[in-house]
Amino acid sequence: MKKFEIFKTLNNLKLNHSFRISNFKFQICVLTVLAGLAFFANNKQVFGQTTQSFTISPPTLKFSLDPGEKAEKSIKITNNTDSAAVFYANIQNFVVTDKNGTPELLPYDAKVDNKYAASSWAAILPDAISIPARATMVTTLYLQIPGDARPGGRYISVAFMPKSTGLTEGTGASVNAVAAVLVYLTVNGPTEESGRITSFTAPGFSQYGPINFKAEVKNTGDIHINPKISIKIKNIFGREVYSTALPSHTNVFPGTFRAYETTWPKKWLLGRYRADLVGFFGQESSLPLSAMVTFWVIPYKIILAAAAAVFLAIILAGRIKNKPSKEIEEEK
Repeated sequence: MKKFEIFKTLNNLKLNHSFRISNFKFQICVLTVLAGLAFFANNKQVFGQTTQSFTISPPTLKFSLDPGEKAEKSIKITNNTDSAAVFYANIQNFVVTDKNGTPELLPYDAKVDNKYAASSWAAILPDAISIPARATMVTTLYLQIPGDARPGGRYISVAFMPKSTGLTEGTGASVNAVAAVLVYLTVNGPTEESGRITSFTAPGFSQYGPINFKAEVKNTGDIHINPKISIKIKNIFGREVYSTALPSHTNVFPGTFRAYETTWPKKWLLGRYRADLVGFFGQESSLPLSAMVTFWVIPYKIILAAAAAVFLAIILAGRIKNKPSKEIEEEK
């Protein structure tokens, strides 16, 4: 009787333990489902927020002014949404620190020790603009060059942002989630335009194409340059087999590098090739750029396979040719 009660007690404990485990699993499942629903609900809320879309025109401005001269230019802002929006504008210096020419806006109130900065020479009025839905408004950039300004390049931006900058979609020169008009300002006078090719490379040996080329240009002057560069490829006999132009709309800012890449798309190649990079830059397009690289393309695996096939064919042909002779000798 006591044994029966002990077993009954143990069974009850097991049932209770199983029930607790099942109950615990059920609670975990419920919490998981609720967490998933909360996650999707939050994501929907974030991505469902109203975005503000606007367009700035033009995306870039270029000026060539004398010391002491004044200038102004209109900038259009279009509100592409179905509700009114307020936009703020600031004059900000910008710098380029990478090799892709990507402008980086500096804080408008930052003190900049940069001989290419000119934010103190510019103003934007009005700098706060309320634009109705689907409407376009105009603001004006004002420039005044100091009388003692040093000749050369200066680089600023007119940065626009909506009153709420949570999720902004703007067209223009987009920099750090702010749409900006990049301003290229040249102070007339004696300037130094100089630059050079710092590298021009291609794989020294390849089995087959395409062949990738990389080049870098450094601006060693005091004004931005816009190189026009092309690559011409000749085979071992000196005959030109391919030529291509690199992007020509790229500016190289003073003291910076600019990287270029291009590809010779042809796959089946054989032999030694020479690639010549030739170009020019400057206001008169008279300053040259040049570099050269050689490379080999030999599909050695295909050549070895073909040679092996020919070798085997010769051996088989020799055996077939000698077989009748042996049979005749045996008959004799």
